[in-house]
Order: sequence, then structure tokens, then C-alpha cells
Amino acid sequence: MSAPTPRSPAPPPPAPDPGDTCDVAVVGAGPVGLALAALLSAEGVKVAVVDPHRVVCQHPRATHLDDETMRTLQTLGAADLEPLFLRQSGWVLTGADEQPFLELAMPDTVSDQGWYTDYQFHQPDFESRLRGLLATRDGARLWLGWEAVALDQDAEGAGLVVRERRSGRVRCLRAAYVVGADGAGSFVRAAMGADVEDLRGTQTSLIVDVHPFHHPDSLPRTTGFVRCDAERPLTYVPIFPPLLRFEFMLDTAADPAEAERPEHVYPLLSRWLAPGSYRVLRADAYEWHAHLVRGWRDGRLLLAGDAAHEMPPMLGQGLCSGLRDAANLAWKLALVLRGRAEGTLLDTYESERAAHVRPYIVESARQANMIEAFGRGERPPASTAPRVVERFRPPLGPGLVERPADPVGQLAPQPRGPGGERLDDATGYRFVAVGAPEVIAGVDDATRAHWRRLGLVAVAGGGPVVREWLAERGAKAALVRPDRYVYGVAADAAGLVDVTGRLAERLLPSAVTA
Repeated sequence: MSAPTPRSPAPPPPAPDPGDTCDVAVVGAGPVGLALAALLSAEGVKVAVVDPHRVVCQHPRATHLDDETMRTLQTLGAADLEPLFLRQSGWVLTGADEQPFLELAMPDTVSDQGWYTDYQFHQPDFESRLRGLLATRDGARLWLGWEAVALDQDAEGAGLVVRERRSGRVRCLRAAYVVGADGAGSFVRAAMGADVEDLRGTQTSLIVDVHPFHHPDSLPRTTGFVRCDAERPLTYVPIFPPLLRFEFMLDTAADPAEAERPEHVYPLLSRWLAPGSYRVLRADAYEWHAHLVRGWRDGRLLLAGDAAHEMPPMLGQGLCSGLRDAANLAWKLALVLRGRAEGTLLDTYESERAAHVRPYIVESARQANMIEAFGRGERPPASTAPRVVERFRPPLGPGLVERPADPVGQLAPQPRGPGGERLDDATGYRFVAVGAPEVIAGVDDATRAHWRRLGLVAVAGGGPVVREWLAERGAKAALVRPDRYVYGVAADAAGLVDVTGRLAERLLPSAVTA
């Protein structure tokens, strides 16, 4: 008998072409990946965005933005989309008898962030805007229609092998860093071998998005509701007009494939919509999780968005949290890549963001489990008086500041100037020193040199909003990070010198010791 023929080893991936190198490769062209890439490219970072879909997915997925994430859209140059969004006015929770036991109204005035607190939007439009924006930037390259198939790293960077889905061509991208913004089933997270903490909020819902030919009189236009039905709890939310979303929580014994069939969907909607009076855009059984990844960074590899954390939809904070990841990570990557900060700065990304997102995951899981319990027959609580929602703003965890305490680690306000302009439009995605004119003017030359190296923008004044906000905290000036969170506050010019010195020591060690 002849000896077996030796198996040929798998061919090595192709060597990177000089045109296939970049500073940061972002895997995933959803809102988080696109936002991260746009922020980086605006900072002069050479980015590549890899996604298997050549065109934007046309049905909505995420639908909610809040006032903080509107500031991110503002920074990205997409604030002009806001008039197209639906301002959500409230929520009503009812029992199976449809009698309300909890009524929540959203604030009807602009918040301290310079925007309204709650919007429903059309994700495909947002993604299309950012894809187009990146397509026009010299330092950005879109690998759309390409999927990531292999990933490795060394001390100098990472190699990402991508394959074009249509042709089967294979290329190798070489990047200083790779960020996985590729969703709950993240390829990058799997390559990192990261652990996932289960915060116990797993449910399956049938998500049905419809385009009604005429808005039904029986459904509110700006208010969502949750009907805690013992048979099948239902969440209804109007999204980008005229689109409507229905989420039917499924029993653990339900067959998801059966639930998705049209003959099952039409009867579920018949109470509000006659068959033939609407177009079904989506009918998918989707399993929600309350997951928090441990290990958002492994050397040259990082995670963002659903790749790093998942939550049920009850708070509408899934996408918002991912956009916060992008805002936190982009400026840190830019400083490291420019050589202005050491790579250890990137370790503050997870420590700050994981502590911030955990309360959202825990609370959304609690609410999802409560609604599921009502579906098992538990009685809803007694009715309460209607109330206005108070915005929940967790602080950042330890990171750039070892033990942040209010207002450090909290979101800073965005005032308007005398002409109505918003602060972020004047400062951009930069560090900002803002406060009383005499404090800003009173710092020494060394502090101003640090400001120049940091690219910091000094704002003398800031208007009554800033003045009152500072006075409530016993301060006259604040140093705010590019992601709009407070690094430190000061009561006078000497205090601002001290705060700046601490930041420079953390971010510009060579400048401090020179």
C-alpha cells in the first residue's frame, strides 16, 4: 500500500499591499463603526471600514437617540437630520385590560445638552450619511462588500484578512489597531477570546416593523406603550414616520421560525391594522441579551458597541451606549497614534465605559424581566400619577481620573452662545477649558503651552448655563474632555493650572518632564 500523500499546508494570507495599510481598521459599518471612523478621520487618522454589506440595510434596527448622542451627531456633521426625527413624547404601561398603571412623559423642552431628550430616527438614513461622509475623505477607505475572515496581531500592529463576498478575492489589511464594531456576533471578539458576563436579561421577541399606508387612528403617533398581557406582552413604538414597530415577547416554548410566518404575523397586527393596509418591512424573532464583555482591549484589538455590550431595548440605550464608546475611544486612539500619549491610555477605555454602561444593562434587564413576569401572570403594580422622566446619567468609571466624583466623570452641559450657536460647534471634538473670563485669562504660560499641545480650546464665559452649572459645584472653570465629560473643575486660575497640569502629566508625559 502506498504512503498517503502529505496534505499541503494552507496558503499564507497575501502580504499587505502598500495601499492596504492604515492606522485603524474598523470592522463593522453600523452606526457605531461609522461614527468611530468618522471621528478618527476628522482627526487625521487613516481609517479603513470593513463590512460585508455593499449597501445599507434598508429596514430599521436601532430607533432611539437621546440628547447626549445628538451631540455626537452634531460633532459628526449630521445635526441637520434632526428635523426629520420623531420627537418621542412619552410611554404608557398598561395591564392586559389596557388600563394604565404607569404613564411617563418626556420633557418637552431642550435639555442642558442643547437638544431634546428623546428622538426616534431611521437608522438607514444615518448610516447613509456617514458612509457618504467617509467616502469623501482622503484618509478613509470603505471596504464595503468585504468580510473579515482572519485576524492576528504582533507588537507593531494587526493583520486583518478580508474577502470580497462577490468575487472571492482575498486581501490583507495592516493596521496599527483593529476595532470590532461588528455587533453581538462579533468576529473580532471571538478572535480575542473575550469573556462575557451574563447580567440575566434574556428574552426573545418577534419584532415586526411596518409601513402603514395610513396611520391608524387606534395607535398614538408620538407615544409608545407596553401592554403587559399575560398571553403575549407587547411593546409598540412609533419610529421614523410613518414606520411603526411592534415587539411581541415570545414564550420560551414558542418556535421562533413559526412566529415569523406571515400567517402568524397578520393576525397579531389585525387589531390595529387590516391586512393589505401596510407593508411589512421586517418580521424577525430576535433574542435579547444583557451581556457585558470582560476585556474590551487585547493589545492591538478593541471592541465597541454591541460587540462589547448588549441590553434589552426597554431603555433605548443600546445604540446610544455604542456611540458613547466611539466618542470615548476616538480621541484616545488619535493621541496614541500621534505619539502624544502612551498606549496605556487605551486601557482607560474599558474601565471608564464598562462602569458607565453597566447600570443601563442592569436596569433594562430588570424592566424586561418585569414585563416577562407580567406575561407569566404576575399582577402589575397599582396605578401611579403621570410623571416626567428624569434623565439617568451614570458617571464614568475610573480611568483618566482614578476616583471620579461629581462633577468629574459626569457629562458637561452644552450651552448656546449669544447668537444661538451651540458650544460644540465652536469647540469641535477637542478638550475645552470653559469658565469665568478672569480664570481663563489668569493661567500661566506653561499652562497655555499644555493647552496648545493638547489642542485645547479655551472659552471665556460660556453664558449663564455654564456659570450656574459651575456655581452649583463651587467652581468657576471646568476642563472638559473631547467626549464631553468633565475632567476637572477649578475655583480660580491657580486651580485651573493644577487641573491642567494633572491632565498634561497623564497625557503628555514627555512635555511635563522636558
